Amino acid sequence: MNPLELLPEGAPETQSDTDIYPWPAKPGRTAAIHADLGWSLAELGPAQPAAKDFLRIAAAAYVADRTTSRPQLTMCRDLHIVVHVEQPDVWTRDGLDRLADLLHWLTGDNWRIELVAAKTTPAHNRPDAEVEPTDIVSLLSGGLDSLCGALLHFDTEDDIVFLGHRDSSTAVRKAQDTIKAALYKRRPDASYLRYAFRPATTTRESTPRTRSLLFMAMATALASGRSATTILVPENGFTSINPPLEPSRGGPLTTRSTHPWTFHTLQMLLNTLPLDRMTITNPYAAETKGAMVAAALRPDSADDLELAAATLSCAKLNAGRLPGGNPNLNCGLCIACLVRRGAFIAAKRVDRTQYLADVLTGATHKRLKHIRRHDIAAWTYATDAGFDEYRVIASGLWPPNTDFDAVLALCNRGLEELARVTI
Repeated sequence: MNPLELLPEGAPETQSDTDIYPWPAKPGRTAAIHADLGWSLAELGPAQPAAKDFLRIAAAAYVADRTTSRPQLTMCRDLHIVVHVEQPDVWTRDGLDRLADLLHWLTGDNWRIELVAAKTTPAHNRPDAEVEPTDIVSLLSGGLDSLCGALLHFDTEDDIVFLGHRDSSTAVRKAQDTIKAALYKRRPDASYLRYAFRPATTTRESTPRTRSLLFMAMATALASGRSATTILVPENGFTSINPPLEPSRGGPLTTRSTHPWTFHTLQMLLNTLPLDRMTITNPYAAETKGAMVAAALRPDSADDLELAAATLSCAKLNAGRLPGGNPNLNCGLCIACLVRRGAFIAAKRVDRTQYLADVLTGATHKRLKHIRRHDIAAWTYATDAGFDEYRVIASGLWPPNTDFDAVLALCNRGLEELARVTI
């Protein structure tokens, strides 16, 4: 397959055999890219060039991931991206290798990253945009964990900006819109920014593993432009570790978006770049989803429960294609939904979420359970047999000095929450 070349709109390509993806000079779209951010990224404030270039590289990886089919047999792709950047010289070979290794860890693919100096830099300024310094940038995706993270930070004295990736999914957009309205109602001075970035060409991969890196890179650029030194990625530790629930599960096709090794590798990468004391962390890495829900949702607040019900956790929304189904509902039977349901039970909070599994009846409900049979089998196996501690530890890489006793204890607490669910 041809290399993918991401370049500013109007710039000449550097190679004759690349698939060209021009990034629009201003928010909008070219024939290949739809973006709420112009190539200069002025919307994010006066970010440092290294932070902007990191976002451009992550964006190129995301586009390559979304537009390249995955072979059914090998499941491994050889992906080559050519990215136009402002400061290619600050990216050492070691730094690029570290980033390629991180992409391999996230996707299971082999990555080659090539940087070229941007010869054309489209001018795009926003003199009308007010850029206020902040202390923290926190990701807010529309999921339950990120909502809990936002609610837990609402009453702190830190200046915080929430950031979301404006997804093409109607369900995600609805969840984000609902959260945004509730946040501004609760705190009128809240700041929740959302930006879209996606290929405008045919999408050939439905489960992009690079979306999280794009999200974190966008947060890095925003933090740099706002003089923030801390980036928070709220996610419960059980889901972050994503321990294999049965022997057949695991490997690179298991989501590693917020795994401890992902944060360790990303922080090591950021430390090699000329950025000012920037850290990226998951403050809830030692907590289960149930613990987060219990801490964030006030037990006597109907508003909190309704808001939580509007969030999206489902990993497999395609089940809404069933007769009588709704593609915007959490399905209720995928592993992500089962973890969500167990969290409400463990937290002793009423779960007002409308699950597709509760809406469908008769033969259609049986069809949904058949579609989710692998998830149900994994749930059954894990809750019956428990975790093999060696398989959990061997399921991935770990930062130095990891407390594996704490890791296993967290996984067992998460499994206890899963076991509370009735299917």
